[in-house]
Amino acid sequence: MIRNVFIGTDGSRYAVGAARYGVWAAQAYNTKLTGCYVLDIRLLDGPFFARLAMMLGFAPATNFRAAAEPVLRGLGETALGFIAELAQKAGVSYEQIITSGPVATTLIERAQRADLVVIGRQGDHAEYENDMLGNVAEGVLKRVNTTIMLAPADFEKPTRAAVIFNEEPSAEEALQFAVDLPDEYGTLVIHEGDTLAEAEKFVKNHGREAEYEELTIPLEERIAQLDPSDLVVIGATGGKDHLILSQRTQRAICDATGPIVVTA
Repeated sequence: MIRNVFIGTDGSRYAVGAARYGVWAAQAYNTKLTGCYVLDIRLLDGPFFARLAMMLGFAPATNFRAAAEPVLRGLGETALGFIAELAQKAGVSYEQIITSGPVATTLIERAQRADLVVIGRQGDHAEYENDMLGNVAEGVLKRVNTTIMLAPADFEKPTRAAVIFNEEPSAEEALQFAVDLPDEYGTLVIHEGDTLAEAEKFVKNHGREAEYEELTIPLEERIAQLDPSDLVVIGATGGKDHLILSQRTQRAICDATGPIVVTA
């Protein structure tokens, strides 16, 4: 059950998408919301800024950090203020955090009590990255041990959950995520192997209805065919302190056109 939604933001266009999807999720599950902005200490204390500080006449370099940190904090307050505005309009209870540290590590630490973590698929440097996932998104995805949503830049309100149901233990968690949504959201179960009867029984036991479809093409191809309004939900194998993703799950994540949820 989703009781706490956590949004990590850096103010980028993908973070705007994450903010909108995070507020939508908090409203849909009728739960509280936390927004978090991390001042990246590697940028403030790294060798590039140390050299730049000396070039600009800041000596020692800590003086440069003292000048730059309030600027970054202001960017964080703007990004979090955007989430606050969305939350207020949606009637969602909201709190926010500004902290500092390595971004992925700090987000993971701060999100430990959340049931759903929402971040953008990419971040501030998306235009310079060739991969479908940004460095922070990939770092969080591979190290967090809770359900995570990877959001695109553009928001389209989900109309149904498209659940990948297979023989993995986490498949039921993925289907649980879908049936916990309000009745207004449909459910499409894309099943693999001899799992149809199990999926039908699970959905029926929760008083819900669903469409069922057998997966007959590679997973990543079917996910790429789904509409951006489809909320893809797929299970991952839970490790001791992180999610373990198969190669095809990673490819499927990269090929999704809309938001994708990976359940622990």
